[in-house]
Amino acid sequence: RVAGGEAIGAAIDEVIKNYSLTDPSLSIPALVKVYKMLDNLQDPYWKKLKQNEVAGLIEAASGIWMEATTTTPFAVQGDSIRVQVVINNRMGVSASIASVLIDSISKKLDSKLEKNSNVTVAENIPVSASRPLSQPYWLEEQMSEGSFNVSDQNKIGMPENLAAMYATFYLTIDGVNFVFPKPVRYKFTDPVKGEIWQPINIVPAATISTDPGILVFRKDENKPVEFTVRVNVNKNIENYKAKITTRLTHSSKNFNDSAFSLTKGLWKDYLFQIDNTMMPRAEQDVIRTYAEIANKKDTAAPYLALTGIHYDHIPDIYYYYQDNAKALNIDLRTVGKKIGYIDGAGDKVTVALKQMGYDVVTLKEQDITFQVLKQFDAVITGVRAYNVHPYLTDRNNELMEYVKQGGNLIVQYNTNSFAGPMAAKIGPYPFNISRNRVTDQNAKVDFLLPQHPVLNYPNKITGKDFEGWIQERGTYFADQIDPHYQMPLGMNDAGEPKQNGSLIITDYGKGKFVYTGLVFFRELPAGVPGAYRLIANIIALSKKRPF
Repeated sequence: RVAGGEAIGAAIDEVIKNYSLTDPSLSIPALVKVYKMLDNLQDPYWKKLKQNEVAGLIEAASGIWMEATTTTPFAVQGDSIRVQVVINNRMGVSASIASVLIDSISKKLDSKLEKNSNVTVAENIPVSASRPLSQPYWLEEQMSEGSFNVSDQNKIGMPENLAAMYATFYLTIDGVNFVFPKPVRYKFTDPVKGEIWQPINIVPAATISTDPGILVFRKDENKPVEFTVRVNVNKNIENYKAKITTRLTHSSKNFNDSAFSLTKGLWKDYLFQIDNTMMPRAEQDVIRTYAEIANKKDTAAPYLALTGIHYDHIPDIYYYYQDNAKALNIDLRTVGKKIGYIDGAGDKVTVALKQMGYDVVTLKEQDITFQVLKQFDAVITGVRAYNVHPYLTDRNNELMEYVKQGGNLIVQYNTNSFAGPMAAKIGPYPFNISRNRVTDQNAKVDFLLPQHPVLNYPNKITGKDFEGWIQERGTYFADQIDPHYQMPLGMNDAGEPKQNGSLIITDYGKGKFVYTGLVFFRELPAGVPGAYRLIANIIALSKKRPF
């Protein structure tokens, strides 16, 4: 279709006609001929595109193996990384290698590639301290509400970033010069899966993380809590001095450390005492942490934390974020002390509960007996717990006996779908788990039962408690609800019918049963004050009010 392309098309037809399934390398001379013919193409776009495609065919048909690997997933700023390059002419085609450029280091080889014989080069590659960190391109800029920002529109649609480091092979095949860039990969052997290749990532000399991610203070109580700042090092650090800072809006605390040394891969913890006098005029604040570490020849100023996403079906992804902690100084009252928590599919609710002052015990299958459960003021199941723990259905009688004898069972949302309908037995009276949800985090919340204890004790819940929620109000609400249940809250997305199944409560015997689709697993780690006050009221439902 392009001027000069007819003869190339005929040559391609000839390659296809004579292709040998048992020995693809026999096509090399004909493919090289096509490659040279493309030199005469006048259209620069198609010339570059098609030559790259033909070069890929030549590489594949030749059976020449080229790889560049390391034994670590991280290349550290200001350090070096050892890269090994291997090339093997497995089919014995006519080929030689002139040189290989490993990132910034060129190695001249001028070597004929003998059949099935490795040519190996290993080099320590310096990594500049100013080299950009590896970060998924959609996370490089500050995210807007509901969307990522990407300035370079050419990246849109790319499944991942370009590799952080390349080795470029300069080969001559059948008398023609070719350039083959290969990403440097982290290569290791899994005892089950065999050889695995993963991307390498440019990381800073040190990262900084905090624990816990949320601190909860009561306005009427000055009780200091311990806050940990961890400096993680990615290269050997010798004779450094450090200044670690925790900063809120109106105050800060420093920790000056004498000279220390750390081995690559280890960390050092710094403990701070934080109290609500550091936020005298604020209901909520953010604790930002910084570090300055230096010796006579090197400095680092870590302020980012590093985390990874690992699944079998995609390459490992690492990204950075500021591991700031949220601090609340709120009007919060709690009733009851001891809580049993049954982990679900993963959430951080237990951290929030402990910050509220509860004694939280994680329960396993063998613990779901009345004799164990009766010690708890409330038992809470994590999100999707009934989806991931079939034993909860088998132990429903034990759970209901706990409620009947005065306990308080609080079930956070579980999923239901056409592909996997919810078969678990939940609660003393029937209800269905629907796919109903309210996705507008600012949707108006109506108090359908304003005198209900859940809205009044021990905290008076008002519309203000539903301000500042993130992402959504709730999901997988209850419907087809038995008349025994009370529904104190109503809400809906714009243009949709009212949803009353976000929180359902019933008496059963001496106790209470609660199902809630409200997304406490999002709101509590995010430090939403009203979510803390409301969950405290839910936990207090089985306790007698003093009035």
